Amino acid sequence: MLRIFGYGNPFRQDDGVGHMLAPLLKEDLERAGKQADLWLGHQLLPEAVSDIGPDDVLVFVDASLEKYPEGFSLEPVQPDKRTNPGLNIHSFGPPWFLALLGNLGMRYRDAWALSVSGEAFDFGDGLTDACSDRSKKAREAFREKFC
Repeated sequence: MLRIFGYGNPFRQDDGVGHMLAPLLKEDLERAGKQADLWLGHQLLPEAVSDIGPDDVLVFVDASLEKYPEGFSLEPVQPDKRTNPGLNIHSFGPPWFLALLGNLGMRYRDAWALSVSGEAFDFGDGLTDACSDRSKKAREAFREKFC
């Protein structure tokens, strides 16, 4: 199963791209006849580890301050290798999440991060036009890889 984790603040403009894009990716997978699960939150949380199994592919979808050449990045993610990275909920990202899975003895098949370059993170609803365009390109890259 592909498990999609969309996170960010939908009330902070482009920070909400995870909430907008992740459900569309789930729909694309299901249209392609694949099983998919969706988790949405303002932040990636430790509670999201429940029900992950050894055959699952994890995909983390979020906005980024980084300006990627194509406007997004779709890259494999590795666990944080520190023996005890500590828990700071605001820095609880995919590498920490994967480390937590390992510490709990939970397995997964593969993990990916789909990060979309954001333009504006001020209070407001909806994505900027630039981020919306980038998310469409990111969605197409996701479909090519997973569907």
